[in-house]
Order: sequence, then C-alpha cells, then structure tokens
Amino acid sequence: MNLKSSLQFFSIVLACIGISCQAQEHQVDIVKLETQLDSLMNTRMQEEHIPGAAFIIVKDGKTLLKKGYGYTSLGEEIRRVDPDSTIFRIGSVTKTFTATALLQLVDQQKVDLHTDVNQYLTTIKVPETYKNPVTPAHLINHSAGFDELRGRVVYQESQSIPLGDFLSNRLVRIREPGIISSYSSYGIALAGLLVENVSGQRLDAFMKETIWEPLGMNMTSMFLNDQVETYASWGYEYRNGINVPQPWEYYHTYPASEINSTVTDMGKYLNMHLSSGVWNNKRILSDELAQQMKQPQLRIHPEVEAFAYGFYEEDAQGFRTISHGGDMLGYASYMAMVPEEQLGIFIIHHHEGTRLRYAVMDLVLSAFAKANTETPQPTPTTPITSDLSRFAGHYMWTTHCHTCETGWKPDREELIVNNDTTFTIMNRTYTQVAPLLFKSTDGARTMGFVENKEGEIIYMCTGGNNMFEKVK
Repeated sequence: MNLKSSLQFFSIVLACIGISCQAQEHQVDIVKLETQLDSLMNTRMQEEHIPGAAFIIVKDGKTLLKKGYGYTSLGEEIRRVDPDSTIFRIGSVTKTFTATALLQLVDQQKVDLHTDVNQYLTTIKVPETYKNPVTPAHLINHSAGFDELRGRVVYQESQSIPLGDFLSNRLVRIREPGIISSYSSYGIALAGLLVENVSGQRLDAFMKETIWEPLGMNMTSMFLNDQVETYASWGYEYRNGINVPQPWEYYHTYPASEINSTVTDMGKYLNMHLSSGVWNNKRILSDELAQQMKQPQLRIHPEVEAFAYGFYEEDAQGFRTISHGGDMLGYASYMAMVPEEQLGIFIIHHHEGTRLRYAVMDLVLSAFAKANTETPQPTPTTPITSDLSRFAGHYMWTTHCHTCETGWKPDREELIVNNDTTFTIMNRTYTQVAPLLFKSTDGARTMGFVENKEGEIIYMCTGGNNMFEKVK
C-alpha cells in the first residue's frame, strides 16, 4: 500500500470510528445513509439536469450530515456548492420565520394571539367584512380568510411597493376567520406588517436582531445585498434542453417569500425549534410558544394533518413531521422536523416545483423509521357503509384568486362515488372510517370533510396545506 493509499485508509478508519459512535447513538448507519444520499443526489440531479443542491440533517442538537452538490452557477464563474457559504433563496420557508417573529412579540407581551389585529396595525386596517375579527393566530395558522390576489412579484427592485401600501387595498376577505386553514401569502404578509408596526423596525432588521444574530445565522438575510451577490447560487430552470438563468424575484409580500440563507444556517434554525426555542444558550422563543409552533392549531379532524403556527403537519415514513416547503423561480426547498426524534432536515436545489427534495426527505426519514423499533404501526380500521352521494362532485384547491375575473385557476378534481361504498379522487380510492373521515385503500392518505349547517359538504382536506372547496 503506497503512502497516499495509507493516508486515505487511515482517514476512513478515523471517520468510521466517529460515525460508528453516532450510528450507535442514533440507531442509524450514517455512512450507509450518506452513500445512499450521494447516489440519490447524483443520479436525480443528472436525470433532471439540476445544477446545484445542498442539504443538512440535524439530530439531538448536532449536525449529523451536511453536503453540497453541483454548482452555484453555470458559465465562466462556475463554483461548487458549499453548504457553509452558498446562499440559496428559501422561498416560502420564510413564512416560518415571520411566524416566529410574531410569536416573539407575544412573548414580549406586546401582542395577544387572540385579539383583533386592527388593535396592533397602525398603517392599515383589515376590513370589517365579517362579524368575527381577524386575529394574529389566524394569520399564522392560515385561517384569516383572505383572497389570494395575484401580482405579488416584480423583477426590478425599483418596482417594489412598500408592504403597507401594497396590502392597503388588497386584503379581500372571502370567508369567516378560523373556519379552515387555507394556505395564504396575504395572511403571513400581514403578520409581517404587524411585526413592523408593533416593533417599529422593518421585518428583516427585527429578524436580524432577534433571530439571525443570536443563532449565529451570519449568512442569512432578506433582499438582494452585497453578501448575497457574492455567495448566491443563482436560480435556474430547465427549458428546451438547457438550464436557463432566472431573473431575481422581488416580492411586495416579502414576509412570505424573501429570505436567503445557507443550509448550515438553516441547521441552526432547525436546532432552535427542536430545542424548545433555545440554541447556543440563546433563547429565541419561550418554551410554551416554541411547543405551540410544533402543535396543530386548527384541525378539521384529529386524524387529518393540520396547520400549526407557521408550519404544517405531514405524515411520512411513520412519522408526523412539522414541515414547510418553498418554491420560487429557480429554486425548490423543503424543511421538516420530527420533534419526538429531535430530528430535522433542510434540503434545497434549483428548479422550482421539482421533487428531488421530497425524495431526499423520504430517504432520510425511512432510515430513521427502520432504525426506530418503537415507530407505531397503523391501526386497522373498519369501513363504514353509508350513502356517499353528498361527497360527489368537483373540488378546487382554495389557494387561488377567487375575485379575479381572469387568470390562473387550479384544476377541478372530480370525486366519483363507486358502487362498492368507496369513492375515487386524484387517482386514489377511499373508504369511510368515521363521519366525515376517509382513508385511502393503499393506506397512504387520510382525508376529512367540512359540512355546513345544512349538512352540505363545503370543504375537503387531504392534509396540511391541501385544502379544497367544493365547487359547482
């Protein structure tokens, strides 16, 4: 064995000694997991022509694994992705930071979660369209009932509209608050404005002072700045056989979409939330509110995934995760926590809307699920035989502009009642297991329904942010 081979072997032995201790502690073979992740990342990135990606896995307050793959940009200034220094745009994962910031004001007793938001807003007021007022809790569990008007993004900074000015005539209320959680950029945007009005600081300045600096998130910011210009991984979309650089998106509703960060910084953020609001001896949130951010706040049924504050539940590999995804032009991200395992994952890559992130999440969670002998098994259910005709019809995702005369609308999904007391929708067949509750025959989905006072079905939820309204 030559000197080079000897050194490589010695390094591998040392690494394996350290990793084997971690594997024993966490009941997961980290070396094997890393190999599997390398294979998955390299294969899928090549197949899908994704230029760059990075992820981090944290557990029990430590970083188990963080890696970068591919390139930050293509062309003459090509650089490899570095998990410590490469800045990506995290998209709607920003919403969780805004919810955290608002809850910090609750900790400071400057805001009450269940008081009319108009008592705190100084620059605009929410219209009194309905009897019940919108509260801060409604804003961060996505139940305020605002319409999702279009036109939130521009491509030149000079065209950006100040947050209060933009929201002043765009808070269109289309349902009573607190009825259902319907994924809403306008609710979170108003939560950000509330933070600004109460604190007297712009949202990014408040977050820097109360979240990023205490956690040592030194590579995290909002908006385009010198640091981002230097370290950014620029967005790409694959069009007509080539990766096309994408323009920078400027959001009028920046509390919903605008944060830039590295996966290393996001690991610190994950650890804070997994550690009941404390990280690096700095308390960011009280224990009570940190727990509430990971607990369901509005359910249509106890067995259907729900919204917490800022995050939403998702069932995956036998775990109930507390999650949030992000999509914006050129980028796709996903963040998930398994509180009972003290496990957190953040993954980000190029190409908006693509699914590599979910494949990574499933692989990581499956590794821990197989190692966890205490993972609960599904409880067998007895189907209920009843008339399902009132569930039949078409359903549409609630997160779209209802008051716009033209423009994009989500697909209409048809629910077809079968002859065997089941129904089929979105390529899955469901059996009723309780009033207004159904499970898919493949065991992968649980969905619930909401009825009005007359017993008519008005909403269907397949979990988390997947709320649908029945349409004619």
